[in-house]
Amino acid sequence: MNIEAQGQDKKFYTVGMDLATLQMDAFDVFIFGTPGLVRFKIMRDVIVSGVDGIVFLFDVANPDSDKEAITILEEIQKLIKHDTPIAYCGNKQDLKSVNEKEIQKRFKLKDDAKIFLTSATTGKNVKECLKYIVNEIFDKHKDTLEIMRNYETDIKGLSAKLKKNKEEMRDLLNGFEVKRFIEIDRPNKSYKVREGLKNI
Repeated sequence: MNIEAQGQDKKFYTVGMDLATLQMDAFDVFIFGTPGLVRFKIMRDVIVSGVDGIVFLFDVANPDSDKEAITILEEIQKLIKHDTPIAYCGNKQDLKSVNEKEIQKRFKLKDDAKIFLTSATTGKNVKECLKYIVNEIFDKHKDTLEIMRNYETDIKGLSAKLKKNKEEMRDLLNGFEVKRFIEIDRPNKSYKVREGLKNI
Protein backbone atom coordinates (compact mmCIF):
# COMPACT_ATOMS: atom_id res chain seq x y z
CA MET A 1 0.00 0.00 0.00
CA ASN A 2 1.59 3.23 -1.09
CA ILE A 3 -0.37 6.47 -0.96
CA GLU A 4 1.33 9.44 -2.55
CA ALA A 5 0.34 12.92 -3.65
CA GLN A 6 2.18 15.40 -5.81
CA GLY A 7 3.27 18.57 -4.05
CA GLN A 8 3.56 22.08 -5.46
CA ASP A 9 7.21 21.34 -6.19
CA LYS A 10 6.05 18.50 -8.52
CA LYS A 11 7.66 15.86 -6.28
CA PHE A 12 5.61 12.97 -4.86
CA TYR A 13 5.19 12.59 -1.10
CA THR A 14 3.72 9.85 1.10
CA VAL A 15 0.48 11.20 2.53
CA GLY A 16 -0.98 8.00 3.96
CA MET A 17 1.15 5.09 5.01
CA ASP A 18 3.43 2.72 3.16
CA LEU A 19 3.13 -0.91 4.23
CA ALA A 20 5.50 -3.67 3.22
CA THR A 21 6.18 -7.20 4.42
CA LEU A 22 9.19 -9.38 3.87
CA GLN A 23 10.69 -12.50 5.31
CA MET A 24 14.20 -12.55 6.69
CA ASP A 25 15.17 -16.03 7.77
CA ALA A 26 12.40 -17.14 10.15
CA PHE A 27 11.23 -13.59 10.78
CA ASP A 28 8.17 -12.02 9.20
CA VAL A 29 9.05 -8.34 9.02
CA PHE A 30 6.31 -5.73 8.74
CA ILE A 31 7.47 -2.29 7.68
CA PHE A 32 5.25 0.74 8.15
CA GLY A 33 6.41 3.85 6.35
CA THR A 34 5.10 7.19 7.58
CA PRO A 35 5.15 10.58 5.89
CA GLY A 36 8.30 12.60 6.52
CA LEU A 37 6.51 15.86 7.12
CA VAL A 38 5.92 17.44 10.54
CA ARG A 39 2.18 17.87 9.96
CA PHE A 40 1.64 14.08 9.90
CA LYS A 41 2.56 13.76 13.61
CA ILE A 42 -0.73 12.07 14.57
CA MET A 43 -0.12 9.22 12.13
CA ARG A 44 3.45 8.71 13.39
CA ASP A 45 2.26 8.77 17.02
CA VAL A 46 -0.18 5.92 16.34
CA ILE A 47 2.36 3.75 14.53
CA VAL A 48 5.25 4.44 16.91
CA SER A 49 3.17 3.28 19.89
CA GLY A 50 3.50 -0.34 18.74
CA VAL A 51 6.89 -0.58 17.05
CA ASP A 52 9.65 -3.03 17.90
CA GLY A 53 12.33 -1.05 16.06
CA ILE A 54 12.76 2.05 13.94
CA VAL A 55 14.55 2.77 10.68
CA PHE A 56 14.86 6.56 10.43
CA LEU A 57 15.77 7.96 7.03
CA PHE A 58 17.54 11.28 6.56
CA ASP A 59 17.60 12.84 3.09
CA VAL A 60 21.30 13.71 2.87
CA ALA A 61 20.86 15.24 -0.58
CA ASN A 62 18.35 17.81 0.66
CA PRO A 63 19.75 20.01 3.49
CA ASP A 64 16.50 22.02 3.48
CA SER A 65 14.76 19.02 5.08
CA ASP A 66 17.25 18.70 7.99
CA LYS A 67 15.36 20.86 10.49
CA GLU A 68 12.06 19.05 9.91
CA ALA A 69 13.79 15.64 10.14
CA ILE A 70 15.35 16.55 13.49
CA THR A 71 11.97 17.76 14.81
CA ILE A 72 10.29 14.48 13.76
CA LEU A 73 13.10 12.39 15.29
CA GLU A 74 12.83 14.25 18.60
CA GLU A 75 9.05 13.68 18.65
CA ILE A 76 9.53 9.95 18.03
CA GLN A 77 12.25 9.61 20.67
CA LYS A 78 9.85 11.00 23.30
CA LEU A 79 7.27 8.30 22.49
CA ILE A 80 9.37 5.12 22.29
CA LYS A 81 10.78 2.97 25.07
CA HIS A 82 14.43 3.69 25.85
CA ASP A 83 15.50 0.25 24.60
CA THR A 84 13.76 0.45 21.20
CA PRO A 85 16.48 -0.09 18.58
CA ILE A 86 16.93 2.63 15.96
CA ALA A 87 18.91 2.46 12.74
CA TYR A 88 19.68 5.83 11.17
CA CYS A 89 19.97 5.89 7.40
CA GLY A 90 21.78 8.64 5.56
CA ASN A 91 19.68 8.04 2.47
CA LYS A 92 20.19 9.12 -1.17
CA GLN A 93 23.90 8.29 -1.15
CA ASP A 94 23.51 7.83 -4.91
CA LEU A 95 22.88 11.59 -5.20
CA LYS A 96 25.24 12.91 -2.55
CA SER A 97 27.94 10.99 -0.68
CA VAL A 98 28.00 11.85 3.03
CA ASN A 99 29.98 9.93 5.69
CA GLU A 100 28.77 8.72 9.10
CA LYS A 101 30.53 11.47 11.09
CA GLU A 102 28.96 14.16 8.97
CA ILE A 103 25.50 12.60 9.42
CA GLN A 104 26.04 12.28 13.17
CA LYS A 105 26.97 15.96 13.47
CA ARG A 106 24.41 17.26 10.98
CA PHE A 107 21.48 15.49 12.65
CA LYS A 108 22.70 15.75 16.28
CA LEU A 109 22.95 11.99 16.83
CA LYS A 110 24.66 10.34 19.81
CA ASP A 111 28.16 8.92 19.44
CA ASP A 112 26.88 5.33 19.57
CA ALA A 113 24.14 5.86 16.94
CA LYS A 114 24.02 3.04 14.37
CA ILE A 115 24.27 4.82 11.02
CA PHE A 116 23.92 3.23 7.59
CA LEU A 117 24.84 4.96 4.34
CA THR A 118 21.91 3.95 2.14
CA SER A 119 20.26 4.46 -1.20
CA ALA A 120 16.68 3.31 -1.56
CA THR A 121 17.12 3.67 -5.33
CA THR A 122 20.15 1.37 -5.67
CA GLY A 123 19.51 -0.76 -2.56
CA LYS A 124 22.88 0.16 -1.03
CA ASN A 125 23.01 -1.04 2.62
CA VAL A 126 19.21 -1.42 2.86
CA LYS A 127 19.39 -5.16 3.60
CA GLU A 128 22.20 -4.62 6.12
CA CYS A 129 20.10 -2.02 7.92
CA LEU A 130 17.08 -4.34 8.14
CA LYS A 131 19.27 -7.23 9.34
CA TYR A 132 20.61 -5.00 12.11
CA ILE A 133 17.11 -4.04 13.30
CA VAL A 134 15.80 -7.63 13.17
CA ASN A 135 18.81 -8.91 15.13
CA GLU A 136 18.40 -6.16 17.74
CA ILE A 137 14.72 -7.01 18.18
CA PHE A 138 15.46 -10.73 18.48
CA ASP A 139 18.33 -10.13 20.95
CA LYS A 140 15.94 -8.20 23.17
CA HIS A 141 13.64 -11.25 23.48
CA LYS A 142 15.90 -14.28 23.04
CA ASP A 143 16.40 -15.01 26.77
CA THR A 144 12.65 -15.02 27.38
CA LEU A 145 12.10 -17.23 24.33
CA GLU A 146 14.68 -19.73 25.62
CA ILE A 147 12.79 -19.97 28.91
CA MET A 148 9.49 -20.27 27.04
CA ARG A 149 10.75 -23.30 25.08
CA ASN A 150 10.78 -25.26 28.36
CA TYR A 151 7.18 -24.38 29.29
CA GLU A 152 5.26 -24.79 26.02
CA THR A 153 2.60 -27.00 27.64
CA ASP A 154 2.78 -25.43 31.10
CA ILE A 155 1.66 -21.79 30.98
CA LYS A 156 1.12 -21.73 34.76
CA GLY A 157 4.70 -22.90 35.24
CA LEU A 158 5.92 -20.20 32.84
CA SER A 159 3.90 -17.61 34.75
CA ALA A 160 5.60 -18.64 38.00
CA LYS A 161 9.05 -18.68 36.37
CA LEU A 162 8.60 -15.21 34.87
CA LYS A 163 6.77 -13.91 37.96
CA LYS A 164 3.86 -12.59 35.90
CA ASN A 165 0.18 -12.50 36.77
CA LYS A 166 -2.61 -13.72 34.48
CA GLU A 167 -3.04 -10.40 32.65
CA GLU A 168 0.72 -9.95 32.18
CA MET A 169 0.97 -13.48 30.79
CA ARG A 170 -1.90 -12.84 28.37
CA ASP A 171 -0.18 -9.67 27.15
CA LEU A 172 3.18 -11.44 26.81
CA LEU A 173 1.79 -14.38 24.85
CA ASN A 174 -0.40 -12.20 22.64
CA GLY A 175 2.53 -9.87 21.97
CA PHE A 176 4.84 -12.73 21.03
CA GLU A 177 2.13 -14.20 18.80
CA VAL A 178 1.76 -10.87 16.98
CA LYS A 179 5.55 -10.75 16.54
CA ARG A 180 5.28 -14.30 15.15
CA PHE A 181 7.75 -15.62 17.72
CA ILE A 182 5.22 -18.18 18.96
CA GLU A 183 2.11 -20.01 17.75
CA ILE A 184 -0.68 -20.27 20.34
CA ASP A 185 -2.96 -23.29 20.59
CA ARG A 186 -5.81 -21.75 22.59
CA PRO A 187 -8.05 -24.85 22.87
CA ASN A 188 -5.18 -26.80 24.45
CA LYS A 189 -3.89 -23.82 26.48
CA SER A 190 -0.41 -24.18 25.07
CA TYR A 191 1.93 -22.52 22.61
CA LYS A 192 5.00 -23.40 20.55
CA VAL A 193 8.07 -21.25 20.03
CA ARG A 194 8.63 -21.07 16.27
CA GLU A 195 11.51 -23.12 14.97
CA GLY A 196 14.39 -21.42 13.24
CA LEU A 197 14.38 -18.23 15.29
CA LYS A 198 18.01 -17.23 15.48
CA ASN A 199 20.23 -14.33 14.60
CA ILE A 200 20.39 -13.79 10.85
